[in-house]
Amino acid sequence: MAAVKHAPDGYDLDVENSDTWQFCQTGAGRVVIVGPRSLTMHHLYDQEPTFNEVYEMVEGVDLILVEGYKSEQGPKVEVVRKGIDERPELGDELIAVVSDDHLQERVPCFSTESVEQLAEFLIDKLSLRK
Repeated sequence: MAAVKHAPDGYDLDVENSDTWQFCQTGAGRVVIVGPRSLTMHHLYDQEPTFNEVYEMVEGVDLILVEGYKSEQGPKVEVVRKGIDERPELGDELIAVVSDDHLQERVPCFSTESVEQLAEFLIDKLSLRK
């Protein structure tokens, strides 16, 4: 499994004045941080890569969880928090809802505490069982 989070307003990767932060500030197009159990590559672009370009970068996984990119095609699970988010309106691509409120939807609804049940649903719905 992999995860992609869209941050359309930008984000900060590193702590100000650290070595890697300074590399980015001075124009390094790519900065790679390597540790004993991880590797992170910060790649600077002149314009934001498309969803398909990001998708092509993720290899060797059966499932990619994506936060954001609501207008892109593909099955959707919407998270609706009571008093914060509005009811989902993602058309035919909506396959499930996760909420801390009791919602009646045309698709299965899972509580925020039902992570295992949601995972089982996704495994079956997306034919990921081996």
